[in-house]
Amino acid sequence: MKVMRLLAIGCLVGILSACASTPVTFNPSESQAMNIARAGGIDFKLKDIEVPKDTVNGIVESSGYGFAMAASGYNAPIPGFSRMEMAGMNFASWAFSPKAQSSRNSLFAWMPKEYVGSGEEPVDKLADLILTATGQVVEELGYDAAKSIANGGKNKSGLAVYFRVKDKPEDERCKNSPTRSTCWISFGLREPRSISRTPDFVGSTSEAYFFNPSSGVYSSYKFPRNNTGINELEFLQKLSAKLPEWVYFYAAPNKLYFGPDQVMKVPVIINKGNILYFVTPPASS
Repeated sequence: MKVMRLLAIGCLVGILSACASTPVTFNPSESQAMNIARAGGIDFKLKDIEVPKDTVNGIVESSGYGFAMAASGYNAPIPGFSRMEMAGMNFASWAFSPKAQSSRNSLFAWMPKEYVGSGEEPVDKLADLILTATGQVVEELGYDAAKSIANGGKNKSGLAVYFRVKDKPEDERCKNSPTRSTCWISFGLREPRSISRTPDFVGSTSEAYFFNPSSGVYSSYKFPRNNTGINELEFLQKLSAKLPEWVYFYAAPNKLYFGPDQVMKVPVIINKGNILYFVTPPASS
C-alpha cells in the first residue's frame, strides 16, 4: 500500500511538473485579460462577461479608466457609449467573490533572462525598474518622490515611494509628517522561478524569470488602506506605461480605489498603459 501511495504521488508530481512546463496558448475566444490571467495562474474564479460585439473593441482599446468606473456603478460617461448601451451590459456577471489568487492584488512578470547580467539578481533588477518608474509618476503628479528600500536600503524585496508635498502645504490629499506622507505605494517582490519557455503573448522571450502571482508567497503592491484621493487605477496605468511589456499588475475586485469611498468593483489587468478588461462578444456573434 505504501509503495502504491508513493507511486501515485510520483505520478501526480510528474503530471503537475509537465503542466507547469507547458506554456499556455492564446485562446481567441477569451479576452486578452483572461489569457494573461491564465498564463499567470490567477484565473481561478475569474470569468469574462459578454458585451455587444460592436462595443468590445472600444472597451478594450480605451486607454482611460472611465469604463472601470461605470462598470463599478459610478456615473462616468464613456466616449462612444450611450447610457442605454452601458445599461445593457451585464455587469452583474462580475458580482462574484473570487477566491485565492484572484481575490488579491498582485504584480507579476516574465523577465527575460538576458535582461539580468552576470552576478545580478532578478529581484534587484525589477526593483530598480519599479523605483525609477514610480518616482517619475509621483513627480509628474506634482509631488516629490521619497523612495524607501527595506533594511536600510539593503533589501530590495521591500520598496515604498512616498508622495511628499512640494509646494502645496494645504494639499487635501497627501498630508506630510516629518518623515512620512499619507500617500504612498509599496511593493513586495518575491524570488522568481526560472522557466525555459513562456507563453508567446506575454512580451517576453523563451527563457525567463517568472515572478509568479499564483504562489503562496507572491509579489504584490499596496496603497494606504484609507484612500486619500489618489486615483489608484490611474496611477497604476501611468506606472505600467513606464515599465517593460513583460510586467503586469492585476487588480482584484474591491481592492483598488478611484478616490475616497469609490472602490473599483471589477477585476482588471494593467499593462503598458492599457487597462485590460475581462470582456468578450457573445459566442454566437
